Amino acid sequence: MSAPLDTLRDRARGCLLGGALGDALGGPVEFMSREAILRTFPGGVDLDPPGHVTDDTQMTLFSADGLIRGRLAGTPGDALGRSEQMWRAYRRWLLTQEVIEPAPGGDWLLSHVPLWAVRAPGNTCLSALRGDRPGLVEQPVNESKGCGGVMRAAPAGFLPDVGEAYRVGCDLSALTHGHPSGWISGGALALLTHLTAVRDVPLWDAVSEATAAAAAEPSGAEVARALTATTDAARHRPGEPDVLVTLGEGWVAEEALAIAVYAALSHPADVVAALRLAVEHGGDSDSTGAIAGNILGAASGVAALPRDWLARVELAELIATVADDLAAAGAGEFAGLAERYPPT
Repeated sequence: MSAPLDTLRDRARGCLLGGALGDALGGPVEFMSREAILRTFPGGVDLDPPGHVTDDTQMTLFSADGLIRGRLAGTPGDALGRSEQMWRAYRRWLLTQEVIEPAPGGDWLLSHVPLWAVRAPGNTCLSALRGDRPGLVEQPVNESKGCGGVMRAAPAGFLPDVGEAYRVGCDLSALTHGHPSGWISGGALALLTHLTAVRDVPLWDAVSEATAAAAAEPSGAEVARALTATTDAARHRPGEPDVLVTLGEGWVAEEALAIAVYAALSHPADVVAALRLAVEHGGDSDSTGAIAGNILGAASGVAALPRDWLARVELAELIATVADDLAAAGAGEFAGLAERYPPT
């Protein structure tokens, strides 16, 4: 059974705002070694003002934008149609990274000037979106499995059908990242999000189902192994920073997903502890933090997120509005959405 709309809104806010918290927490320590992080933040990394988010949160918002427009256009079940909606959404994000001043008027999401900040966007995303065609699962544009595909996939979890959520997560990741581990990781995150937020499946069970979905893909063994390793580690050695070294550094998709899942499973009732674990390593801390925040927020809702951090994070009001719209679109409640998300 799907959750009622009020619950979906709460879970969508938790997912998108939780991702923004993890993103903003991890951004300042990305590229730092764990030893340097601990020396600099002996009491644990804190989310200090101005709480800037990175391209991870920016692109996640444009994922939601494309998904909402796809629902309004009636294209979610059409692979080519939904890929085109997502492609156009990400190309709108690309505009924010290449134009010096925001364009007056026009698109609602683009009217929010802070979204035009350039926050170290990934080269693979940039180069793929500058190309002349969207990548498809069947027609990859490159062989990249960088984490830039998975870190923006959580909004697909709010589509109403579980299979559709997984497949759209794969499709939106494949637009820019052609290696199977890149797009299967995106599908796995979308599936995790759907199961916990929409179906109220316990997190451990949701991770198991996501692992099975990856294993069922002809080229999914790498992602399935990463998820199996992270659940084994969380079961036997939860909350141990040294375990993160065995899972990778998060620069590639399956490692970023594994680190985030490990953090979420280690501290399912303590978002602060989970996000600190997810970012305090010598790797892609903003992406691992963002994904962990997506997972925990989707599973527990916005009340689980630390209020003091929410008060400091950039774009919180906009993120909450987009989350509400995403939940409404997923539930088929389209009234008022077309004004902000007109057909493209």
